[in-house]
Amino acid sequence: TVVQVGNEVSKWKVGDRVGVLNFKNACSKCPSCLSTFKRYGSLDPRYCENREAGGFMTDGAFAEYMVADSATTVTLPPGISFEQGAPLLCAGATVWGALQKAIPSLQPDDTIGIIGIGGLGQLGVQFSKALNYRTVAMDNHEPSLDLTVDLPSDLQPDLRVNSADADAADRIHAYTRGEGLAAVIVCTDSIAVNKWALGLLRVGGVLVPLGLPVENWEFDSRLLLFRELVIRGSYVASKGEVEEMVELVEKREIKSMVTVVQKGDIPRLPERYMSREFRGRLVVTF
Repeated sequence: TVVQVGNEVSKWKVGDRVGVLNFKNACSKCPSCLSTFKRYGSLDPRYCENREAGGFMTDGAFAEYMVADSATTVTLPPGISFEQGAPLLCAGATVWGALQKAIPSLQPDDTIGIIGIGGLGQLGVQFSKALNYRTVAMDNHEPSLDLTVDLPSDLQPDLRVNSADADAADRIHAYTRGEGLAAVIVCTDSIAVNKWALGLLRVGGVLVPLGLPVENWEFDSRLLLFRELVIRGSYVASKGEVEEMVELVEKREIKSMVTVVQKGDIPRLPERYMSREFRGRLVVTF
């Protein structure tokens, strides 16, 4: 909730319910800012070489109050709680941004694969279905696939596949009548999984990897060239894209799996996140 606004802020007022992306204060002078302004006609803090990123370069959001940039602040509709809104501005914006990178090459009723059904993938499945694409959910951990079982029927994947099964790729190709997936969003940093995912794509398909492995990715150059595949980078959704995402979330009642914790639990959060048994997203309240 907004408690104070700066003298040059016109859109926001005290009492507004908002969500905040993790980037702010584009410098407007670095090469990336100049290039972004030239291409899009506006600045975008995501790409600024001197940007501030909470929790990395400046203080984060583990506090009762924080300073937000109006350029990366969006309205949080009344139908979305703060607890549900928190993951949307991080995990949600990440996987939504990936879908936006893939969608320009897709046709209605194409099939999208989502690999890694955790905090990002569970939202990715719902987003894909809400956008009216056939959707395949993939994970090598059955409890993770189970995250999609309790979703509303219209937001559940059309096919669930355990990627550890020997016939996983065959099942996916059979479902697409031998064509392959139009796009795959990979929500894991596994080098092997990203390499495997490339082979699931149809001719001209798009792979959007979201993980950050320590080592470099390894892809089959023959598949990439002979099938004219696209590997598309995606950082996080823009403010405008996030506004569209939030509108869809409220309209279709999309939900994150959230575990609410108190501020005293913050030191133990990394350990909980690293547990393979943990599912969803942790949200700290004050």
